[in-house]
Amino acid sequence: MAERVTVRLSPERRLQLVRDPSGWVETVETIPWTIARFRISGAIESSLYDALDRFVADTFLPGGERRALAWAIADVYDWEVDFTRDVRSGDRFNVLLERLESPEGERRFGRILAARVDVARTPSYAFYFEDGASSIAGFYDEEGRSLRRAFLRAPLAFRRISSRFGSRFHPILHMWRAHEGVDYSAPYGTPVRATADGIVTRVGREEGGYGNVIELRHGNGIRTRYGHLSAFARGLYVGEQVRQEETIGYVGSTGLSTGPHLHYEFLVGGRPTNPQRKDMGSGTPVPKSLRVAYDSVRAQLVAQLEARGASRAAPTVAARDD
Repeated sequence: MAERVTVRLSPERRLQLVRDPSGWVETVETIPWTIARFRISGAIESSLYDALDRFVADTFLPGGERRALAWAIADVYDWEVDFTRDVRSGDRFNVLLERLESPEGERRFGRILAARVDVARTPSYAFYFEDGASSIAGFYDEEGRSLRRAFLRAPLAFRRISSRFGSRFHPILHMWRAHEGVDYSAPYGTPVRATADGIVTRVGREEGGYGNVIELRHGNGIRTRYGHLSAFARGLYVGEQVRQEETIGYVGSTGLSTGPHLHYEFLVGGRPTNPQRKDMGSGTPVPKSLRVAYDSVRAQLVAQLEARGASRAAPTVAARDD
């Protein structure tokens, strides 16, 4: 009969059960994960998933953790880059990240500290900065402006529309069509989020065309439209104020549709327009009182993110916290 039993409660804790003369004694242990900084880089040919699969080995991060890394990169650039249609073949990425390793050799993705993504050969930087006294925390660009913008780049979270690791980007389903909108292929029932704060001006079914549709009014004469929905968020009504990233509906195939997808329109002055990153608004800058501190943090992160002589084909150690 076993004298010792170990049960993993979570990545951070395990339960030890040991039999002694009086019975079973249980002890909860904290697993000491070691944190190290690594820099990875690569080129996107078909999708961010495929790029990480190609440039990051299983021995560095297993598949599930590479998926989490892809989601984290997309989350950092949620207001800057739509990874389903902004990137082009050959666009490169550099990411400075923390990786956790257990005494048994398990490896997990921790968090992103800095990144550079070349979008159509134009670099877009992200540096994590926080100040406990002012409760400021987030990613900022090389000029010290927050990456958060008035509008998200896409109404579907990247993790929702690219759920299978290693799936390839389909250029036809995601292309801008006739300047009328963007079609996002996604599974039936995928949550659709408001790309900006706004007021609901339309929610209901239109026979033919959009099918179930929602329209939001934003500032500066901008409206957004979401079509072919399977359902609306519970209780959504005309006149309701919604917040950016709030779920307002779910992907479907109502109206003139041949399969589940979201039809998204960005209208300026009533006319459908192809939204560019410049339309997303400008980010709030780091407060003047913290600019020196931010510049210091940014300089340190840049030095680790773009260290000369680092291999571009494999992760390299940027720093280690032992």
